[in-house]
Amino acid sequence: MQKMVWSMIASLILLAACQNSEPKKNEVKQTPEKLKQTVEQKTDSTFPYPNLLAENAQSYSLLVIGEEDDKTPIEKDQKIIKNVKNILSLPTKEMAQKVYPKLAVKSKSAYILFDNNGVVYQSKNLNELTRFLQENPAK
Repeated sequence: MQKMVWSMIASLILLAACQNSEPKKNEVKQTPEKLKQTVEQKTDSTFPYPNLLAENAQSYSLLVIGEEDDKTPIEKDQKIIKNVKNILSLPTKEMAQKVYPKLAVKSKSAYILFDNNGVVYQSKNLNELTRFLQENPAK
């Protein structure tokens, strides 16, 4: 009887030891790429809309709201796309406020420029935006 109890205890100890051999989720080693992504996500978490931010410090991202006065699409304007890598267009201020309620849109039509931390510049005039980009190129 005593042999049977000791063999059961030994079996339970072995079973418990085998179950703890897998690394826990937070103990899994992360590759440098995963660590970089984690750091970037933590950095971007202060801005409520990280999808609007530029991918890196070497470029800008642009949100265009409203009708464009120019017949040339903004995506083809060389002065703009030199520094702006991502452009998102929304047709109305109301739609922009529904999609991005925490974003302060100041006018019916607007150009809102973002770096990798938040809003850098906002204008209702394309020429003013172009001037800003020429004076403040992406780093």
